[in-house]
Amino acid sequence: MLKPRVTPTELMQHVRKSKLFDRVLGKVNIISLKNGDGLAEFTVQEEHTNRKGELHPGFVCSVADYLSSYSFSTHELGNNYHVSVDMQLTFYKPPARMGDEVEVISKTLHGGHSITFLEVLLKNKNTGQLLAKGNHNMYLLHPQLSKKNATEHAQKVLEQHECK
Repeated sequence: MLKPRVTPTELMQHVRKSKLFDRVLGKVNIISLKNGDGLAEFTVQEEHTNRKGELHPGFVCSVADYLSSYSFSTHELGNNYHVSVDMQLTFYKPPARMGDEVEVISKTLHGGHSITFLEVLLKNKNTGQLLAKGNHNMYLLHPQLSKKNATEHAQKVLEQHECK
């Protein structure tokens, strides 16, 4: 198992100080990140809602994207060098409203050497009702190689550059 590059506490400190887009997650508490899975929670506040007073789908997408990305970085094949290639979310009724407590669960379904597949669930923490379910597929820019593959890769590089 790989140790996360940052702890949930360090990550939340960074997000809360950020002046970039990730500051929208400032009131989301990341509870755990390990073995490719993540758990977070937040209370829906005014800045998380749309004009109807419902949890904003754009905020849900951001939470799903960030938590699944951070979660994957703790997977045995995980790294911080990946980009989203596909992300889809299905929303269920009734939506969360201001004051509702929401639990966010991210699971790595399959961590490949070039593509990884994750699932994200958002649930009402008090009722257990599913609010949204999503899939997030990421392309690994610098996949980590197993020791055997790394050795083979290094030998090929040396052969190509005639550095035996």
